[in-house]
Amino acid sequence: MFLIPELSTKIVREVQQVLSGDIIVVDTKGEIIASTQHERIGNFHEGAQLVLRSKEKLYINQTMTNKLKGVKAGINMPIILDEKVIGVIGVTGDPKEVEPYAELIRRMTELIIKEAFYAEQLEWKTKGLESFFHEWVNLKIVDEEFLERGKLMGISMNVNHFCCMLQIPKSVFQKNEGHILQRNIFELSQEFFQRKDDYIIRWGEGRYLLLKSVSPTYNRGWFTRQLKEFKRVFEHRYRCNISIGVGKTYDGKVIHRSYIEAKKAQKVAQKTGGLVFYEDLVIDVILEEIPRDMQHEFLERTVGILLEQPELIETLEWYISNNQSVKETALKLHLHINTLYYRLKQIKELTGIDPKETDGIVLFYIALRFLKDLHRESLSLLGG
Repeated sequence: MFLIPELSTKIVREVQQVLSGDIIVVDTKGEIIASTQHERIGNFHEGAQLVLRSKEKLYINQTMTNKLKGVKAGINMPIILDEKVIGVIGVTGDPKEVEPYAELIRRMTELIIKEAFYAEQLEWKTKGLESFFHEWVNLKIVDEEFLERGKLMGISMNVNHFCCMLQIPKSVFQKNEGHILQRNIFELSQEFFQRKDDYIIRWGEGRYLLLKSVSPTYNRGWFTRQLKEFKRVFEHRYRCNISIGVGKTYDGKVIHRSYIEAKKAQKVAQKTGGLVFYEDLVIDVILEEIPRDMQHEFLERTVGILLEQPELIETLEWYISNNQSVKETALKLHLHINTLYYRLKQIKELTGIDPKETDGIVLFYIALRFLKDLHRESLSLLGG
């Protein structure tokens, strides 16, 4: 690993929080790449070059500042990673005064670098997995070559899996540091989904794909409780609502169908911030497949004329939610039952559709679903 200016600047910033003196970070060429004194950045530091050769700490006094190029009094120390010197950190000041905390600063620097190094390694590994899973979910036929690639990456290709799609609001990422949030999500998912054949992968735009392995003892009720508890803990921690869609399990190595189902279920779940299993959906999935322009056209042909009379729309909503019970609907709307009958008659006359007939109530149910979805989308756009 090489020291880069961005990481070196972070080191200087972190050390500054515990030390008021001046700090420099020097690369393996002897060039200062970060400093509390910005004018020194880019300068050659001969003292650091000596440290790079000797791999030993160097005390620089006032006499030496006249002999060595680009140096100030202080202590220069090697930064070591995996037994290799990758740079030098220097603390400016009287060597006797900075000596007590110089070693602490060196160790702190190496810890910061190690953390960055392991984060980089994890990022490379994660990107490799993401690329593999992106390819896998889109395959309709999985050949032996692909199975072998999976095995080489340590993925159990002989285990049945199903897909779960998680959507986290973008606002959560805006309020939290990305890499820390990422780590917390992975750690939390490992806490709840501990089987070695379970995988959670970043899926872009606040989405995560959970590939859940299916053991002989798999129980949907138990897994549902797991998902709900994961959801509860995450939402409590980050003060948000997350939606989760779960696909069905299929035998074999192809997960494409389960992936498509998880996406559809998540799209339905997103409307309520809930948890939805694809196998529980019937009409929701069908309605989601209808293009927006056709939804608009359907609305115009059914309830379009009622949109300027919100009391009739409200009447329909309550009438449907109360299973076409005139008595219950009148009670909820605080209306005389005759007034409700009059409104239902108005609806029939204006639309040509009778809400008291099965065909009519189905059309109105679909229309009101479309209306709610489009209204929710418009609010979302305004909020964004």
